[in-house]
Amino acid sequence: MAAVIPATLAVGGLTLSTMAGAIKGLYGMATGINDYLDKHIEDMKGSENPTISRTGRVLEMAKLGFGIGYISSVVVIAAGQLLLGNTLAAMTTVATAAAMTNPIAMTCAAIGAIYYGWGALSDVERDEILEKLSKGLEVGVELIKSIVRFVIDKTMELLSAKNIQEMKKFVESAAAVFGKTIGEVTHRVSDIVSDTFDAVKKKSEHMAEQTADAATDAYRTIADTAEKASNRIRKKLEKPALKNEKEGD
Repeated sequence: MAAVIPATLAVGGLTLSTMAGAIKGLYGMATGINDYLDKHIEDMKGSENPTISRTGRVLEMAKLGFGIGYISSVVVIAAGQLLLGNTLAAMTTVATAAAMTNPIAMTCAAIGAIYYGWGALSDVERDEILEKLSKGLEVGVELIKSIVRFVIDKTMELLSAKNIQEMKKFVESAAAVFGKTIGEVTHRVSDIVSDTFDAVKKKSEHMAEQTADAATDAYRTIADTAEKASNRIRKKLEKPALKNEKEGD
């Protein structure tokens, strides 16, 4: 598959496009982006967790299958991050990196977001993301479409139903960092219902905690009032006794 490598990415990765630089910062890459991704993929493939291992293979196949080096991997990660709610703006990269400290989990979430979320977008939403990726990574829209389609197909091919379900947990955790629910990523009715149930449950638990705290405070107030009243009565009873003792003397 022929593709034109953008000039900003062509010179040994020394000059990165804006969005590729954001990805490098997000992952905290201390080495060259290509070397980092090679090791990252090997780490994922070597995981004892089948979901992580097979997701690593998907990323590897995307990296090798398009003949453009690490650019295809960056497209995959960036597309997934946008679907998760990450704007990939330079000013938010540091804060996001602090919240998402596990690179392997980030990659699983990105690929999971593509699998679950890409097809759920409207044509307008999809075009907006494609335009943002194209400008931010300086690659063509058609190439991005091909890479995304490839990732979805390979995910379906390599991961079992159980793996894909587990991948959703990575998506849910990562999306939460950006204030999104799993239902907002997948647009699936079952996930939206689950989001609503979780929201109601959390609200109920919060209200229960508030009620319990209020009851505890009320109990303490009553107990303090009762103790003060008891002390006043005791002091009143003690005064006549002291007076009689003095008269007896």
